[in-house]
Amino acid sequence: MRRFTYHHTNKVDRKGRVSVPATFRAALEAQNSGGTVYLTWNPDEGTIEGFGEAFMQDIEDRIDAMPINDPERRKAERRYFSNVHSLQIDTDGRIILPKDLMQRAGIAESATFVGLGRRFHVWETGAFEARQGDEDDTEGVTLPRPDRGRDA
Repeated sequence: MRRFTYHHTNKVDRKGRVSVPATFRAALEAQNSGGTVYLTWNPDEGTIEGFGEAFMQDIEDRIDAMPINDPERRKAERRYFSNVHSLQIDTDGRIILPKDLMQRAGIAESATFVGLGRRFHVWETGAFEARQGDEDDTEGVTLPRPDRGRDA
């Protein structure tokens, strides 16, 4: 499966149209998304979060595994179904960013798509650049080894 990698900045027009990076479109196609991309607000990061069909199916499967009357299930359903925009990528490789998400993210003239593996973020370009400059929290990152824990 292809993943969302690197970061790409594209102009946003007056109607909110923006080109989805070609590598991101290829990742969506590899996930059998059929030209569909899902966008939602990520309150933890303060930006737009995007993903394809495979990630959305994983979310649905995980929610379906929860008891039907579980209050946490209802919260998850609201976050990932009632607050997610399902968008079609047009023949020119563009989507129209939803106005509510653009306003929350402060996106007007350009947007930066940031790959995160199975999902991605869409940042207002200046906010992304500031975050990159202020917060290099990737130095010294270690990953847990399978079945051994961190730094084993």
